[in-house]
Amino acid sequence: MAAVLLLDGDGAPRQFALGIATAAFLALFVRRTGVDPRPVLWAILVASTGEVVLSLGWGLYTYEHALIPLYVPPGHGLFYSLAAATAMQEPLRRHAKRITQAVLVAGSLNAAISTIFFNDTWGLLWWLGALLLITRSRNQLLLSACFVYTILLEWAGTAIGNWRWVAEVPFVGLHSANPPAGVGILYILLDLIVMAIASKPQLGLLRREVGERPSPRMLEAFRAGVTSPSDAIPSSTPGSR
Repeated sequence: MAAVLLLDGDGAPRQFALGIATAAFLALFVRRTGVDPRPVLWAILVASTGEVVLSLGWGLYTYEHALIPLYVPPGHGLFYSLAAATAMQEPLRRHAKRITQAVLVAGSLNAAISTIFFNDTWGLLWWLGALLLITRSRNQLLLSACFVYTILLEWAGTAIGNWRWVAEVPFVGLHSANPPAGVGILYILLDLIVMAIASKPQLGLLRREVGERPSPRMLEAFRAGVTSPSDAIPSSTPGSR
């Protein structure tokens, strides 16, 4: 993604090339990490709709080289996959609580600094929303990873000049930094929406494969980023279920 941001520029040929390259890398990444591709497709669809609403409709930010660069839709899928793959890593899951606490502290400091030095009241408001969503989530590691990756992406993209957030939020009047400190809430909401959409049919399949009501432990494993219902079913030993 760093290479894509640096290579971004005007012209349809360049935009098509970057879009195809990002989509190809996304397909490879999903295949290698074992992330379920179905929620990835939902992430692309939901996030692309959000791009139209937030950028073209509301005018919160504008892109430099295109209305919506062609690498952006598959890029949304890539960042969802990256957060999901992170949440599946057992070493990280063992330290999920500490990682979440570190993200909350760092995010709060970032929001405070952005508010004090850049009058980022919009970013502070968004961070408070992100803080609430992370602390109340059953999958805090996924949302914490999502927030970290998002803020790094935003710092890079705005520093290079690929896109820019408006200083005054349209129709609201609050001041925003470039990027706003709590911008990660957008990807957090994306992840929550995608999980809500994808979990219903997947949870039904999990119940059918188990043949009974899934145990709380199995449901927790499923919600923690398991790629498929069968992965949430613990291996059985003779005489046990």
